[in-house]
Amino acid sequence: MDINSMENLIHLPIYENVIKRYGKYTKKVNGELVKVIYDWFERENKHDDKYHGHQYKLGLTKHQYDQMKSLLMPKGPYGEELTFDQFCDILIPVITGDETDQHDDYSIWLAFRSFDKNSDNYIQADELETLMRIIGKSVSRELIRYYIDKVDWDYNGKLDYNEFREFIIRGYARELLMMDITREIVYSHEQMQIPSNHSCQ
Repeated sequence: MDINSMENLIHLPIYENVIKRYGKYTKKVNGELVKVIYDWFERENKHDDKYHGHQYKLGLTKHQYDQMKSLLMPKGPYGEELTFDQFCDILIPVITGDETDQHDDYSIWLAFRSFDKNSDNYIQADELETLMRIIGKSVSRELIRYYIDKVDWDYNGKLDYNEFREFIIRGYARELLMMDITREIVYSHEQMQIPSNHSCQ
C-alpha cells in the first residue's frame, strides 16, 4: 500500500459508524522497514452524534528512531538493544488497548519490561517521558502524571505491572502517546457543510 495515499486517507472524515478500528501501515525500502503509521478510530455508538469519538495517529520513521536511539538507548525486556522493527512491535499493545486479538498479556508484559528503564518493576513519569521523546512527542510531566493517577491505586506516583496493564487496556496509554486528530476531522467536516451562498465579509 502506498504510504502517501494512506496518510491522505487517515486525514479524511470518516462517515461510516466506526466503533473501533486499528491499522498499522508500513513502508519498506529495499526490504528494510523505514516507516510505520498506526491509526486508531474509536467512536461510541450514538446515532444522534455521528462524530462522537476519537481518531488517533502515530507516525514513526527509522531515521527518527535511530537519531533518538543514540541518546536515549531504548532497551528490550531483557536489556537488549531494540531494532526499529522490534520497537514498533512493542508499541502495538499500547495502541490497541483492550483489543486482545491484536496482542496478549505477554506482549503487555514485554512493553512493561521495555519501558521500565531502571528495572525497579515500576513505570515512572520520567520513563514515560523518555518513551514520548523516542516517538517524537513532547508533553508536560504534569500531563503524564495525570494519566498515571488514573490507575495509580496505591497512590505512590508510579505504575506496577497490574496498574500498567490497566493503563494499557483502558486506552490511557494510547491517549497519551498518540496524537488525537479528532478535532481536525470534525473541523474538516464542518468546512464541507458550509452553504454555497456563504461568503466572507
